[in-house]
Amino acid sequence: MKYAPARATCMQALLAAVLTIACAGTPAADEGFRGYSLEEATRFRNDWTIDNWDDGGALMRYVFLNMPEFFNHSLIHRGGSVRELPVKLRTEVAAGVTDTREGRLPLAAYVRKANVNGVIVLHRGAVVFESYPRMRPHDTHLLMSVSKVLASTLIALLEDRGLVDTKRTVDSYLPELGRAGWQGVPVIDILDMASGIGCLELEEGAYENPERCYYQYEASLGWQRATAATVASTHDFIAGLPSHRPSGKVYEYTSPDTFVLSWLAEQVTGRTYAELLSQEIWQKMGAESDALISTSRQGAPVVHGGVSTTLRDLARLGLLFTPSGRKGTDPVVSDVYLQKIQHQGRAEIFRAAPDSKLSRLNGEAPLYNTYQWDFVMADGDFYKGGYGGQGLYVSPSRDLVVAYFGTFDQGAEDNNQMASVARQLARSGLFKPVPPAARTIR
Repeated sequence: MKYAPARATCMQALLAAVLTIACAGTPAADEGFRGYSLEEATRFRNDWTIDNWDDGGALMRYVFLNMPEFFNHSLIHRGGSVRELPVKLRTEVAAGVTDTREGRLPLAAYVRKANVNGVIVLHRGAVVFESYPRMRPHDTHLLMSVSKVLASTLIALLEDRGLVDTKRTVDSYLPELGRAGWQGVPVIDILDMASGIGCLELEEGAYENPERCYYQYEASLGWQRATAATVASTHDFIAGLPSHRPSGKVYEYTSPDTFVLSWLAEQVTGRTYAELLSQEIWQKMGAESDALISTSRQGAPVVHGGVSTTLRDLARLGLLFTPSGRKGTDPVVSDVYLQKIQHQGRAEIFRAAPDSKLSRLNGEAPLYNTYQWDFVMADGDFYKGGYGGQGLYVSPSRDLVVAYFGTFDQGAEDNNQMASVARQLARSGLFKPVPPAARTIR
């Protein structure tokens, strides 16, 4: 996998095309994509290799939509009642003009033109825009690094119950991590991608060179071609990683941090990561479909990028952070967790990031990163992106969620601009702010 976080966390864009409604609450796929024929599926299966599956083009899109055909997976089970998403389409949202590389375009036109596979916009818990130009509504699509906020949310839920104290060192929970670079690293530094571990995704050749640490991390999970140096156990590989700087000083994007969060969650609960996601998030948020998570042959979860969901269920995840999704006496996302995201990040470690491209969104400087979210903005909006063009944008003050999937053309590695578009949409005036009193749990 080639994540290239400077691209995937920063330069994606927002939303989507006009949706056809077959019946109330049920979207129909846009004209032009009705699934793959047997001939197409057979060709993609024959063309797939462990080296080319995320290189762009039609093959990449097919794999992202059909991950279980190529990799081991565990199920993240849904259960209980489905959270309904009322459909209240707004033509002014579809017609909203945004600035893109392709010029000033209405949202619906941009989504059809760009490398966007599907997009949905929720406002006050209702669908106001939805489009599937290159996938079907029921398809499960790979999230890539949007998967990371599932791990951080799980840790936050365990925090709320007193099972995890993020000020404590990770090796106090996982003694296996006490012999290398993780020793003495507080959990909060891992949540904020400031562990100081020297397994960096921004270093040259991280995704292609077998001599690089990050390559071998993914090889241990089965997402890169194994070499003689590949460690069969991802847990053993992670436990031996050295640090290259003190923790808590610099935001450095590295997915092994996310793996440690999942390991921590499993340790303190005695349950598998997939089961935790199912019981603590997927069932409680009212998902309509099971999700999937890629695993190694030894069963280690690909926490940093291996989750596949439907688009509507990704939007339901975002809804947990909005007033509409937090109504009631026992919401999944507490006031405490939301406050940590919006007000307790560390601007100093974000500003110290070695790649300056991580410090802008649509020409606007975020305040910081935290809890695996890429950006937190001055108005409290936050965003997480993933390689290829996935994204989840949440605006609690506007009760707004934008979720989208994408892939890029062969050889281009040019993500869509949905992150930028989402930010423009949030600030367009189309979505009135929710009164502050309505944003907390009552």
